[in-house]
Amino acid sequence: MSTPDSPQQSKPFDSEPLSWVMVEIREALGRSKTALFEAGGREREERATALQHARSHLHQAHGALVMVDVAGASLLTAGAEQALARFRDGSLEYTVDHAQVVAGLYQALTEYLEDLVAGTPPQPARLFPYYRDLQSMLGAERIHPADLFFPPASVRDGHAIALAAAPPAADYPAWRGRFEKSLLPFLKAPDDATRRQHAGVLHETLNLVADAQQEAPARTFWFAMQAFAELAASGEGMGTLYVKQLFGLINLQLRRLAQGTASLPEQMLRDALFFIAAAAEPTPAAQQLRAAFALDGLVPADVETRRYGQVDQDALHGARTALAQARASWSRLAQADLDPALSVDFGAALQDVAVHAESLKLPALASLLRQCAAVAQQAVSSGRSAALEQEIGTALLFAETGLEQVRRLPDDFAGNAETIAARLHALLAGEAPPPSAAGELSRQIEQGQTVATLADEMKTGLRQVEKLLNDYYADGARQACLDAVAPLLRQLQQQLASLEQEDAGAAVQQVEAAVLQLPAIAAQAEQAEALDEIAQNISALGFFVDMLGRNAQAAKGRFHFDAAAGTFRALPFEKVAASGSVPVPLLDQALAPATPSAADAAPADAGLDAEMLDIFTAEAREVLAFIDTTLALPREQAASSEHLAMLRRSFHTLKGSSRMIGLAQFAEAAGAIERVMNTWLAEARTVSDDLFTLLNYGWYQLSEWVAELE
Repeated sequence: MSTPDSPQQSKPFDSEPLSWVMVEIREALGRSKTALFEAGGREREERATALQHARSHLHQAHGALVMVDVAGASLLTAGAEQALARFRDGSLEYTVDHAQVVAGLYQALTEYLEDLVAGTPPQPARLFPYYRDLQSMLGAERIHPADLFFPPASVRDGHAIALAAAPPAADYPAWRGRFEKSLLPFLKAPDDATRRQHAGVLHETLNLVADAQQEAPARTFWFAMQAFAELAASGEGMGTLYVKQLFGLINLQLRRLAQGTASLPEQMLRDALFFIAAAAEPTPAAQQLRAAFALDGLVPADVETRRYGQVDQDALHGARTALAQARASWSRLAQADLDPALSVDFGAALQDVAVHAESLKLPALASLLRQCAAVAQQAVSSGRSAALEQEIGTALLFAETGLEQVRRLPDDFAGNAETIAARLHALLAGEAPPPSAAGELSRQIEQGQTVATLADEMKTGLRQVEKLLNDYYADGARQACLDAVAPLLRQLQQQLASLEQEDAGAAVQQVEAAVLQLPAIAAQAEQAEALDEIAQNISALGFFVDMLGRNAQAAKGRFHFDAAAGTFRALPFEKVAASGSVPVPLLDQALAPATPSAADAAPADAGLDAEMLDIFTAEAREVLAFIDTTLALPREQAASSEHLAMLRRSFHTLKGSSRMIGLAQFAEAAGAIERVMNTWLAEARTVSDDLFTLLNYGWYQLSEWVAELE
């Protein structure tokens, strides 16, 4: 039976499913690492508990990798799970050095997966140094880079190597004796020249064996062995343990041939093909096999190179945190009048990023950010233009993109940074700026700006739609409100079509059709139900647009429109990577009665989507701030029908948003207050102290809940 990492499963890699679950994998490995190091210095029982937590988080990442079928990756997580289990039962000593081996593997795997999402072709053997460290710690008998090598299955099964035209009469005992006679001198040879000489004799012998095969599978197997020997004779891999090991295994197979008990071990074929794929100067036979098995590009130039874990993660985290603070400061500064205090905050944050950038050996980025801070400070004093504000935004996005790609920056990164700095200074002086920088990074930034701008516009449009529908519900079903909704929805459809977001576009069409049917629904209860279904789709679209501005590819994969049910929902984590169509929404059932729930108490451990949770908390903070502001108004103002309707809408939004990510108890709490408001508005009741006590209490409890989630 094959496994997700067996050669039979090898196929062209699609990075999109991985991008959908990358956040969960990164978070799960991070939590596992934290628990792993928390186990240090604890008593045995407490250590066992911490290690069990570490293993549980790791298993979540392992399951995701199995689902999205990243060749080789689940071998590493499975090995790490074994290490954690042995730490826990005491069969492998828990030490800081051993824990660091596992943590180093986590970091390498995370960076490798990020490279795949960014479009780097898969080469699992790049992970070999970290795999080797883990297997050595576990005491594995075999540790070979070919364990992380997965040649395409379809060609292998076809056996593309033709049979010999005139096969020699097989004399396996004699050939085996000839092979063995040269093997020992090869293994003991004092220099490469002598090794090559004996490898040449080994190759000649294997030529005879390969040509004697009368069946296609055996011919392919032995042709690969003789091609491997030919490479060794040409000087490839001289003196390496892996070459000696494979020659030893070939000798055992020749013995079996001589005894009439031959087999064709798949692992041996993979080892030979790995050597052939890695050859710097392939021979004609090796080239034939590389073409037949599509091996080009499957193995990195040097599997021993440690490519990952070389970036100072503390400096990178500090740079990203400071840059997020700078962007927040700039957002406030760009919306405010000339405010020196905000400018100081912005400049200080950029200086902090620059310090971390220097630690990351990014002097060009550090210089750009310092110049950006100086330009912004001068602009506050002398006045700023829209073009300058836009260019500062470009500089911040350039910095963010650079930090995301810190290990794979293009050659023109420093030149692009200098160009942006020159444009800042020119715009500050009121001069014509030099042309914008070209290159892949600039293209990504421009594309990201376009999508982010469209996402902001769509979010604004959705809020207008939501307000109009709320007015329609609260104000006696005014047709004018519905008439104003239609053009907003059509604009949304056009914007989504331009981004090729078919499911979201279909969801907007569903909303438009449902809105057009509202006047025909006579019963108030049925109309309220229809409005609730519309609101749920709009809430889902809001989540989708938020994610779209961050990661368009991930957004497209995480949301699904079910045409039969007329619902647009986020897919549950366990279904994201499943093959085929998945019509099941995240939450499409009635809410359960409010009871204490471990899922709400510990969202990170319950499998909640970290990115979706981040979007929810950002929106919830905004809505709760509005509720707080409204409730702080004088009572006669807050009690107006308009403000009551807006309060009802706010709790409705909180209900829909929390349902979208699976926080059923939070949604029930917000929904209960919404139902009270529905009754108050529908019956035009007089506002009472009890109502405002409930609203204030609800605001306080939900605010505390959001703080705990954060």
